[in-house]
Amino acid sequence: MRCLLLNELGKPEDLIFTTLPNPKAGTGELVVDMHAAAVNFPDILSIAGKYQLKPDLPFVPGREGAGIVSEVGADVTRFKPGDRVMVQTNFGAFAEKAIAKEHETYLIPDYIDLNQAAAIGVAFQTAWFALTDRAQVRKGETVMVTGASGSVGLAAVQLAHTWGCRVLAGLTTHSKAGIAREAGADLVVDLSSNNPKEEIRRRVMELTNGDGVDIVIDIVGGEVFSGALRCLKFRGRMVVVGFTSGVIAEMKTNYVLIKNISVTGIDRTYYRDYLPEWMDEAQTQIFDYIRDERISMPIQEIFPIKDFLSAFDIIRNRKVEGKVILKIKDE
Repeated sequence: MRCLLLNELGKPEDLIFTTLPNPKAGTGELVVDMHAAAVNFPDILSIAGKYQLKPDLPFVPGREGAGIVSEVGADVTRFKPGDRVMVQTNFGAFAEKAIAKEHETYLIPDYIDLNQAAAIGVAFQTAWFALTDRAQVRKGETVMVTGASGSVGLAAVQLAHTWGCRVLAGLTTHSKAGIAREAGADLVVDLSSNNPKEEIRRRVMELTNGDGVDIVIDIVGGEVFSGALRCLKFRGRMVVVGFTSGVIAEMKTNYVLIKNISVTGIDRTYYRDYLPEWMDEAQTQIFDYIRDERISMPIQEIFPIKDFLSAFDIIRNRKVEGKVILKIKDE
């Protein structure tokens, strides 16, 4: 099979397009003929050796994609060869054939094509559990999403809007405001500032008539986290999703005490691995929302797998407005 292989930790430029033997399905596993795979910010971290999950070298990166089941291993009961599936693995999606465990695999409804299926899994699953489980979102609340033009941000904006919330989209690039509004954002907050800790709070308070927000879904981290934290109302909830700024924020816990707020985090892989039935239920509802045209994931660009650097450039240059896809095989 052809794939993108990493022999040494570093940058996307260190990936090589090469050929490896076809994988075989082990117990509880499937082999999927991949048609499309999404490129995500954690892929860059994995390539650099900075992500929390560190596979042994050499390895094939790629966390999500879609294709056709070609082989099933022993004890697999929910899938068969020929099924159209979406997979979310820890690595291995940037290849013509990927290994996935049964609980990492989801049957794709007929109304969703393989490119769209490759784009929706990680983003909407992350946003779903960030809002429902970690933030305990309720209809009528005000939700701010930082990094709102990326795939997880757009998913969070859409879901919060669908559930009857007032949504503020936090952006560091104002030109991306259009896609955030199309996703359902009621207001746009400019996160760019020389003093984000003070300026973000001031801007949010102006937009909310001094009320602040009930929930922050923070994808950016760094000083944006510090500014967004100060926007929370009494009993507000902050959910840490990521650190696209490259800076992990720190906070003084007395502020959490004084304002009676909570700060939690979300890593969807734990829901996938430890609560697979709950994840299946959530993904079924996500598919239903897509069918009913309540949510969708805009695909910004589709690149042939050989042009993988162009895909990574969009991510690392912070030009993301939706999902970036590698086309591995024609449908």
